[in-house]
Amino acid sequence: MGNKRTEKYKPTGFKGIKQTSETSVQIQFTLNNKPKRVKIKCDPSCREDLAEIADTLYEIKKEIRNGDFDFKRHFPNKKVKNYNPSRGTLLKDYLPYFCELRKDGIQKMGKKPMAESTYRINRMQIEQILIPAFGHICIDEICENDIFGWAEDYGKNKTSKTLSNILSPLKQALDYAVLDKMITYNPIKNITPFGQIKSEKINKHNPFDRDEMHDILMACDGQLHNLIRFAFFTGLRSSELVALTWSDYDPRRKTISVNKAKTDWDDDPADVKTAASDRIVQLSPTAIHALDCQKMHTKLAGKEIFHNPHSKAPWQGSKPIRKQWITVLKNARVSYRKPYQTRHTYASMQLTEGENLAFISEQLGHTDAAFTLRTYASYIQKHRPDAGYRADAAFTDLDIHQSSDKLIEFR
Repeated sequence: MGNKRTEKYKPTGFKGIKQTSETSVQIQFTLNNKPKRVKIKCDPSCREDLAEIADTLYEIKKEIRNGDFDFKRHFPNKKVKNYNPSRGTLLKDYLPYFCELRKDGIQKMGKKPMAESTYRINRMQIEQILIPAFGHICIDEICENDIFGWAEDYGKNKTSKTLSNILSPLKQALDYAVLDKMITYNPIKNITPFGQIKSEKINKHNPFDRDEMHDILMACDGQLHNLIRFAFFTGLRSSELVALTWSDYDPRRKTISVNKAKTDWDDDPADVKTAASDRIVQLSPTAIHALDCQKMHTKLAGKEIFHNPHSKAPWQGSKPIRKQWITVLKNARVSYRKPYQTRHTYASMQLTEGENLAFISEQLGHTDAAFTLRTYASYIQKHRPDAGYRADAAFTDLDIHQSSDKLIEFR
């Protein structure tokens, strides 16, 4: 009688290709000593389609022998369990694969698990920038000219640092491919393309002066006023401000614990930026006043201190703050600077009034006082017209020997 299934479809005439329906065929090849069958949609009666599939099957078998075969490269729409890329893998497949590995940490690269915000930024850069630029290239074929050509075009309006940050996931992915013995070396490891020359921005540290602070605080009220006042007099980052809870506040010791942050990429508060950023901040009377005014708005809720006055809910990262900040500065008729300048304003106020450098460094969550000094040294020199007077007052002999000819007359 014969097998009805085999009698239904005639042989295709191409080795390794079998018709399975009126609209598909199945190809078979051996991968890792196991038979692999893949169904492909086509017109089995069309000899041209079958010939093209036969050529593909020939290339697949050749790549398997050479160790270049990558399943996703030939069948991007097929689901693969335990995907195992090879040196023939396209970067559009390999970069997302590596991104997921990197998220959980990679022991042999000495890479710890990534923060959720960092993972999301990496994934965005991979999907929106790296794959459109390099996704069509195999991991064993990318070269330095590909990078330089991309940077020459993409880097017209980007700084060298920005380009370096964007390329970081790609470089790490290729480093891992070397460790996994898919490629022998990373061809772009020491490549540093340059972009737009970053001008010396005078306003990099451009704090608000006393009058500007007054105008800003007068241009807002309620919860937004409390938030901005607290920012000016604590130097906290926006991501730290929105994560603060009432349990962090110790009214007896007049301190607040900064141990978490919430960026625009976080669904929930995560760890602070660095180990030094996990700190106890001493609160001034003005900062405490801001909290006292805020109690009527959120204290009964018992969780986040600051809420978005528009949504009446906790701030979702710093982006919503920036939107309202723009309006406040416009109403105050103060030249625009980023909200981060409230941090620089706090530091400049403390330094101008001669506050202890070590104390300021701890308040800001800097690694050490040397970093604080490097960051604000130029500001201290510029905004302290009486700099050096203290030593002069302590050690001068002008009052004692005003008529002495041993004194040097400075002109």
